[in-house]
Amino acid sequence: MKLLIYSEFERLWKRKWFWLLILCTPVLAYSTGGYFLRIMKVPMEVLSKSFMVTGLRENLYLVCNIAVAALVAAVYTEEFRSGQMRLLFMRRFTRGQIFWSKLFVVNISILLLLVVFAVSSQVIVEVWRSSYDLGETSFLGNKWIYVFEYYGWAFASLLAISSLYSFIAMCSKSVTYAIGACMTYNLGALLFDGLYLKLASLAPHTSYLHDVIAFLLIPYMQYTGLDGSLEGNGSVNGAITTVVAFYLIFFTWAAYRRFAAGDYLY
Repeated sequence: MKLLIYSEFERLWKRKWFWLLILCTPVLAYSTGGYFLRIMKVPMEVLSKSFMVTGLRENLYLVCNIAVAALVAAVYTEEFRSGQMRLLFMRRFTRGQIFWSKLFVVNISILLLLVVFAVSSQVIVEVWRSSYDLGETSFLGNKWIYVFEYYGWAFASLLAISSLYSFIAMCSKSVTYAIGACMTYNLGALLFDGLYLKLASLAPHTSYLHDVIAFLLIPYMQYTGLDGSLEGNGSVNGAITTVVAFYLIFFTWAAYRRFAAGDYLY
């Protein structure tokens, strides 16, 4: 199994687009900082104290989800539809081992991208501090706990949506179809949020059931729910945990079943 995981990492790291994705992450952090400073007119003194969280919050529900969709489609759909994986199926590895190794590589890659974004954001803050004599702007004490908590919730949400995207990738005929279907889900969750919020409004607004229904679509949960979790709202935390667990269990199982289907390659 370790050999299989290493092989999956090696195949992924040989792709130029993956390294381009990593290299674009600091550029994304820098452009996000410029957007807040020049377009939103946020004072640098204020932005520098929360940029690690603010920068990720701005990109999580769209840019990060697009990156995950591309990663999943490349790891699953491209290799299977092009027939590259038939050789692996002929070796001693079971389809279950191949599936879990691929999912592990996808999730570790997501974590790597988050770490790169966090480090890039903090480097940008340090550059601001030294260039504009802002004084001490780094996080101290419980502020670092705030950062780790937000990144933890963000990582959990990306794991959940990667499970859904993996299932979509299993059912797609090409990478284009897979990414298109993933983006349709992502944009639909953000553009038509009023439709399912009407369903959520049938439950009391402050209830756990209301939050579960409202956050059932991951992009909307990323856009609105994670802020509530950091405020210590128990109902929101419970709802997010429930939704993430549902996605991880149901869609991972569905993707695995689709992956292991005997007629999948034909």
